[in-house]
Amino acid sequence: MYPQIITYLLTFIKFQEQMIRTLLTLLIGKSMFDKPKDQQPVNKPYRKLQVDDLPIIEIPEKLNYRNLLTEYQEKHGKSLKPVQRRKNAKVTVPKAMKCPKCGAPSDYLYANNGEKGQYQCKVCSCLFSDKNRFSKEAILKCPHCSKTLEKIKERKDFNVFKCKNDDCPYYQKKLNGMSSKEKKQFKKDPQSFKLRYIFRQFHIDFQPLSKNSQSCQWLICLESMLHRIH
Repeated sequence: MYPQIITYLLTFIKFQEQMIRTLLTLLIGKSMFDKPKDQQPVNKPYRKLQVDDLPIIEIPEKLNYRNLLTEYQEKHGKSLKPVQRRKNAKVTVPKAMKCPKCGAPSDYLYANNGEKGQYQCKVCSCLFSDKNRFSKEAILKCPHCSKTLEKIKERKDFNVFKCKNDDCPYYQKKLNGMSSKEKKQFKKDPQSFKLRYIFRQFHIDFQPLSKNSQSCQWLICLESMLHRIH
C-alpha cells in the first residue's frame, strides 16, 4: 500500500515540476532550466593606470589701488579722477563691484564692451568680468602647454579641470599614438580614451583633524576611557 502511494506522489511531483517549468518558460519567454552555454569572457581593453604631472599653479598678482593712485599723483602732479559716466548710458557698473586685481571701487571702473559684461579698471588697466581669472585664488595651467585649464565638472568633494588646447603636446602625442583600430573605437566611444590632460582638485577640510576640534577631543576622551578599562 505505502510503496504505491509513494510512487504515485513522486509521479505527481514530477508532473508539477514539469508544469512549473512550462509556465515559467511561457512567462519569461525562455527556458530557465537549460544548461548555460559556454560563454567567452568579455575581453575589453581597459585603460592602464596613469599618474599625470601636477598642473602649474600661478598665483594672480594683487595690487592696492590706493598705492597706485598715490604713484599716479606723484608721477603726473595731479590726482586720477574717477570715471565720468553719461546720464543716458545703457550699461551701468554695479556700485558693489570692485576691481579684482587692485580693489578699486566702481567709481574707477568702465563698462568696456557694452552689454557683453567686460569691465576695465582705470587705475590698473585690468580687464575682467564676473568670471575673471583674478577672482580665483590660483590659476591652474597645463604642465605640457602652459594653457589655463578649464573647469568641466563640479562635484561635492572635487572639481575636474581639463586642457582643451588642440595643440597641446600631451594631446597630440596621445592622438598620434593611436592605432587605426583605436581611432575607429574612439569615434564610437570617445569616453573610453583619455587623450587630454585632466586634473582633479579635491576639497579637503583639515579642521576636523586639528587637536582643538570637537571630533578630535572626543577621540582623545574615548582613548583615555579605554586605557582606564584595561
